[in-house]
Amino acid sequence: MTHYKDDPRWIKARFNSACPCGNIIRKCEDAFYYPRTKTALCKKCGDAAELDFNLAVQDEDFYNSQIHYHK
Repeated sequence: MTHYKDDPRWIKARFNSACPCGNIIRKCEDAFYYPRTKTALCKKCGDAAELDFNLAVQDEDFYNSQIHYHK
């Protein structure tokens, strides 16, 4: 699996913030972070989002492995 700079990832929160679900993310807690939108998700939401993202990456990797380029 290739990682890109804009892929979401787990970080330690640098300041207090709020997850879109309403949970508070405290400074130094784990947060699932989307760099493009600068959105941070709490642990509960982040676990589900990480799973969704990893499954999408697996699907894309499999799809790309099935493509045969003809010259």
